[in-house]
Amino acid sequence: MEMELGISVLGYIIEYGLSQKYESLTDLVYKASVDCLNFAEINNIKTVELVLEPPEVLYNERLHEFIDLVNSYSLNKQVHGPFIDVNLCTHNIVISSASVDASSDAAQFCNKIDANLLTIHPGLGNFLINSIRDYNKVQLAHSMYKLLDTVKDLQISICLENMPQNCLIMLDENDIEDTFLKINRSDVFFTYDTSHFFTCDGDVRILWEKFHKKIKNVHIVDNASKISDKHPPLGTGKVNFPEIFEVIQSYSYKGSLIIELSTAKDLAQSIKFLNRFF
Repeated sequence: MEMELGISVLGYIIEYGLSQKYESLTDLVYKASVDCLNFAEINNIKTVELVLEPPEVLYNERLHEFIDLVNSYSLNKQVHGPFIDVNLCTHNIVISSASVDASSDAAQFCNKIDANLLTIHPGLGNFLINSIRDYNKVQLAHSMYKLLDTVKDLQISICLENMPQNCLIMLDENDIEDTFLKINRSDVFFTYDTSHFFTCDGDVRILWEKFHKKIKNVHIVDNASKISDKHPPLGTGKVNFPEIFEVIQSYSYKGSLIIELSTAKDLAQSIKFLNRFF
């Protein structure tokens, strides 16, 4: 398997959300997914990352219709689990338990559409007391054990995504390493987000040296700011993509490169930018 260019539904969801041209939250995700899948099919994009946010589609009568829709496309599919209000690392065990359930439901959805990769967020570290953030990592490990044991019979790779600096967990290469050491499981993998890592001033060469065997998914996102994550068109920010792609290729990475934007209108420009490197 070679590196494969893919696109995320996220930009379509944001577009529909801002336009308010939807009847329900399920309708929002459904319409966005249809448009993204159609774009991928027309433009010979091999992989689509479906985004279950808002996750209401998982819990109502249209779920089977949504599954049938997704399965009608002969593309590679992967899934980004719910992330708003989901906090696997919180020391509030009621919230962390519910977050495990939400991620487990996303994994079950993956199984029904033959998606073999699920990306999830660790959540938000405690923003008031620095020392509590060690407990956040311990709680994340507990949550990941519960989740991994719940979905162990499914042929799905669960990938934790690195976070921007304001999330206070899984930040630079050292913080990510500490987090994975606390989880201490061989069956948890890594989605590398280029913009999130940029905000944390991480060293991409050290990151890939440490984690190239765990990285199964890459979110290609540009950024011009250390304090925001606006997903502009690729090539318009300050992320050092020539270095990133050089490093990725040096490890013969054989996974997806998922373009993640704040609007689908920037897809053509961003694909053209990426084609300069591959």
